[in-house]
Amino acid sequence: MHTELLTALLTLVMGSFASQEHFQSFDDGVRPTAQQCCNSLEAVLVSSVILYPGSSGYTDQLGSYYSLDQATQRPACRIAPSTAEDVALIVKYATSSRCEFAVRSGGHMSWEGSSNIGHNGFTIDLEGLKLIELQDGGETLSIAPGLTWGEVYAFLKPHGLHTVGARSPGVGVGGFLLGGGVSFLSTEHGLGSDNVLDYEVVLSNGSIVHANKAERSDLFWALKGGSTNYGIVTRFLMPTMPLTQLWGGFLTYSANAVPQLYERMVKVTDQLKVDPRGLMIICTAWNPATKEHTVWALALYLAPHEYPSPLFDGLQDIAPIGGTTRVTNLGEILDEAGQALPKSQYSQWFTLTFKADAKLPWDVQLKGEDIFGDLESSDAHWEVLVQPMNEGMFSAGQKRGGNPFGLSRTHENLCLVMLVMVFWTNPEESALIKAKTQEYLKVSMDLARERGLLTEFIYANYASGTQNVLESYGEENIKKMRAVKEKYDPNNLLEVWKGGWKL
Repeated sequence: MHTELLTALLTLVMGSFASQEHFQSFDDGVRPTAQQCCNSLEAVLVSSVILYPGSSGYTDQLGSYYSLDQATQRPACRIAPSTAEDVALIVKYATSSRCEFAVRSGGHMSWEGSSNIGHNGFTIDLEGLKLIELQDGGETLSIAPGLTWGEVYAFLKPHGLHTVGARSPGVGVGGFLLGGGVSFLSTEHGLGSDNVLDYEVVLSNGSIVHANKAERSDLFWALKGGSTNYGIVTRFLMPTMPLTQLWGGFLTYSANAVPQLYERMVKVTDQLKVDPRGLMIICTAWNPATKEHTVWALALYLAPHEYPSPLFDGLQDIAPIGGTTRVTNLGEILDEAGQALPKSQYSQWFTLTFKADAKLPWDVQLKGEDIFGDLESSDAHWEVLVQPMNEGMFSAGQKRGGNPFGLSRTHENLCLVMLVMVFWTNPEESALIKAKTQEYLKVSMDLARERGLLTEFIYANYASGTQNVLESYGEENIKKMRAVKEKYDPNNLLEVWKGGWKL
């Protein structure tokens, strides 16, 4: 849409607001109700679907959230814009009239309010923004935040291409990239956000701008870990890389194999400095049906070579119970990964990053028995998933203009990221289990700290809403992020955007 038309529409919107009794100026100390916000936006939006409680579309959108905690929130309406211009109209009105809202890309975060809101606001669901196209002769990919990574990969597969995206097909493009984004390609190419070449973003005043190395480079840097502070990104430009066949799959083990597996993971993480094309992830989980711990590992190599040396030396000596490793394509691995996580349950996550150690992850898993062992629920359970962070992840960000995460402060080439997930289905147990999960977080961090293993960095896409994610980036980076915030949203208008982590 041309700038002149957008300006005219904005004028129309603000004029229509001013003419209504309930839309007094913010200076009068009166703000519209969420329902009034929805009604006014419906009158002026050009190409958006507005859904109200009771409609099938509203119910379907809620049903597609990963966590029931998010799905049970009921905003006054859900707005699905299909153009950046409509996003701009919505943001302009919301920030001017102080209407509270949330934004949902894929809805894969677990904590309540991360990408949905209650009756006091409305939710912008970006599912209508589905643009995807190859550019520059296939060397770059333009993608909108309404896509899931499964849709992105399906588009790229016929071209024999891939990009640095999520490892589960249901994860949304937007949230993944604004939180950093750990990918199957990250040990070689860095985080997903390190690979963004350009952001198209709607700022708090409704303007649509681009941020890249050459244009608004300060905003470009900040958006790589920007959460909900700077604006709604309506398009990402990313590089592509050829990838057709690889080797990998899931291996299941008895709990007796856990010490050997974690020792092997530390060695694999060390060997990534020699060959960064591989990855090993270990998950230990409590099985409430059998009252035992189950164990699986994902081994992956971005070429069709089985157990390449020296990366996976010794892994074959640990006998699995079963496995699916084979030469295949990444799509099949993604489908397997998507099936590994429980769905349609209540869940709480938290994370910590620690110096590579073979003992801490299993000790954290066992601490779960002390914390959740007295639950009466028959299906409540927890999982501890661990994966490497290597020098390749640290250096890739610096080579591409830097990022806000402060990963170089760890002074460690070998780090592991832990994701702890707690699941249950009975809503009556929610308050108790959430309290126990916070206890579990404290116990886990204390254990890592006592052993001298805990590092500062908190990975946003795995974090609990109670964790101080932005503070973990370091004082210097936070100071710089705040300066960018002051420049592009000087009046903090985006405080009405709820969810995420705020500066």
